[in-house]
Amino acid sequence: MIDAIPRDETARPFRVLLAEAGAHVRECMEEMLQAQDFEVVNADDGFEVLCRLPEWRPDLLLIASELPRLSGTQVCSLIRQCPDFSSLPVILMGKEHSLLDQAQADMAGANGCLPLPFRMDEFRQALSVMSQNPAQRNETAA
Repeated sequence: MIDAIPRDETARPFRVLLAEAGAHVRECMEEMLQAQDFEVVNADDGFEVLCRLPEWRPDLLLIASELPRLSGTQVCSLIRQCPDFSSLPVILMGKEHSLLDQAQADMAGANGCLPLPFRMDEFRQALSVMSQNPAQRNETAA
């Protein structure tokens, strides 16, 4: 299990809502996350993410920036306005790791940004940065 997230051993598994339009990419990512003992539920478009949030209550939303119906940035912006989910950690996944992707993630209120496909060490690093307080995050990013 990833060290960046302290968990009570008797608690339920860490839940990740994974939103990616590509079935093959989504399946590969799901397998990678399940291998780390995460409980994973999938969505293939932004509207489905909004429908699944209240019923499943994930610990993390891992969402592609490009999704049908509602983009990942639109979903992130919407959930930041909802009191029930405004503090939900969100990692936005872009097709490439660029400053534009990071700027869009920041503007939407995402906690992090990862390139697609990502490696598990990149995911761990994003979780580690998310678990730091804001002052430490700025030092890490510099």
